[in-house]
This record gives sequence, C-alpha cells and structure tokens, in this order.
Amino acid sequence: MPNPTDHGRDYLVAPRFLAGPTYTGDHVLDPLRNAGWTLSHDELGNFFAATPDHTVRVAYLPEGTRGDLWVITAHHDAWAAPEWQVTVDLAAAPEIVAELTTTLAAAQSAAYGSVVHGPTGGFDLTYRLLDEHSWQQGNEPARALFRSPDGLVTLYRHLGHLDYDDEMTGDLERWTIKVGPPGHRWYATATSNTPDRFLETLTNAVTDPAPVQRHLRRSELSRLPAQATATPTAPSPLEVARVRAASSRSLSVPRTAPTPGTGGSVLAYTTTTRPISLPKSAPAGRAR
Repeated sequence: MPNPTDHGRDYLVAPRFLAGPTYTGDHVLDPLRNAGWTLSHDELGNFFAATPDHTVRVAYLPEGTRGDLWVITAHHDAWAAPEWQVTVDLAAAPEIVAELTTTLAAAQSAAYGSVVHGPTGGFDLTYRLLDEHSWQQGNEPARALFRSPDGLVTLYRHLGHLDYDDEMTGDLERWTIKVGPPGHRWYATATSNTPDRFLETLTNAVTDPAPVQRHLRRSELSRLPAQATATPTAPSPLEVARVRAASSRSLSVPRTAPTPGTGGSVLAYTTTTRPISLPKSAPAGRAR
C-alpha cells in the first residue's frame, strides 16, 4: 500500500535507458506536432501521428495488444504496406524515442518524403560500436551480436533471408536491441529496410548515458535496477516544510539582568533567530 505521506521528489536517473517510462507520449509526439504532422487518437486512448501524405506514421499504443508501446512505419504511399518498421516496448524511457522522432521530423521537413529510403545494413554503425566505443562482438546461430562494455545493451543482427511478414508482425526482425539487466529488460527492433541513419539515431539514443528527470516515491526508487543511480535535484517537500517550520520558531537565549531595587540578578530572555539552511542534495546511491 502506498505511503500517503511519501509525496516523492525529483531525481536525475542515470543511465537514462534504466530510468523507465513516464506514462505519457508528449516527449515523443511533440517534435512531430511541431513539424506539422497530423495527430489523432482512438476511443481506447492510443495516439497516432502522420505526415500530411501519411507516408510516415508513428503510433503510441498504451492500450495496444502487442506489447510495443511505439510503432514507427514508413510507406511508399498512403496505401502501401510498410517499407520499414521500428518498434520500442513499454519499459523504454520516452526521451530515447523522442530523439528518433526528432530526427524523423527534421529529415521529413528537409526533404519531404525522404525518410522511406536510404542506405541500409548498419555496417558503419557496427564498426563504430566496435572500434570507437569498445563494444564486443560475438556470434550465435543465425545472428551476430554486439555488446556494450558494461553488458547492459546488446545489439543483435539476424543473418540471412527474413520473411517480410515475420518482420512486420514482430516475430523476427533484422535488428533487435536488448536493454537492461534481467528483470528490468526492454527491447527495440528495426526491420531490414530501416535506413541506417535512423537505426544509428536509435542506437545512439539508447546508449547515451545522460540522466533524465523522474519524480519518484521511495517505493518507486527502490524498484530501479541496481545499476541505476538516482540523484535528488532539490530538497524534498517534507524537508522544505521542516526547514520552514524551524525557521519560524525563535530560539530563546538566557541572559543575566539586575533585579530592580536589590542589585541582584534574575534570568531574563532575549529572542534571536538562528539562521537555517536547506539540506544539501546528495546522491541516493544505487537503488535496489
């Protein structure tokens, strides 16, 4: 049962691929809305964004049945089957997907209809991961894998011919990104014809260690993966309330004053105010 007195506080959670979702699609859809894409929704609460000619579409599916929260498709024309597809599941940080939609919106604005095609294969990407970022390459039956130095991100490239219908229904895609430790794992996928520039944007967004802000209660903080760190961005509301209460109280300091007519002394009191400072934020450490 939630603690009614625990109102939570803001944290910077790093790396962001372990920060989890925010249960809103605004981060991801805003770049598309700002670029003039059309937004719509169904009666269930799923949202959809599309270019004016409907050749590029982004679906936000909190009420979907497939397990993918985000589905991005590109089409030759409004009525054609998808040429390529990217999916990201429910547990991903929306800031990661927002980088992809920002790139899509910019590419579409720069050269209308240009996002459907482009070099594919991901060879430059995998070379940079291995050569510049010290990833390790391995091989499994029918697929090559590329693993980050911390072991928390693995990029799989499935080899050989893949059936189009299998890729589009989510049974087996050309690219799979597995993110996070056991128990906190999420996935992103990309089909064979996904242009390299969008595959690279997604991979770079996933592996960016930059923190993201989250408002978390203690119970939510404890559910973060052990590999995540959460640093408070400011004193909690409870700490602020305590400081304000302490600041409003005066401190009585005794002094000696002569007793009138006797030359003796009695204890008298003067009132002073002791300066109070807010507690400094400190990293919460590794949440388990």
